[in-house]
Amino acid sequence: MTIMTVVGAYAGLGLLVLMALAPLLVDLEQRFPDMRGTKAPEREGRIATPVSA
Repeated sequence: MTIMTVVGAYAGLGLLVLMALAPLLVDLEQRFPDMRGTKAPEREGRIATPVSA
């Protein structure tokens, strides 16, 4: 087998794994849609005050 054959085989297997995991990832996104959105306002709400020496 050449290097290109091995790389192609691994790329094909990786694609199959991603295709198999896609429904699971979509299901998790539908169950927990606001995971990233809820933490962003907390970080934006904090105002950094300069520390005076």
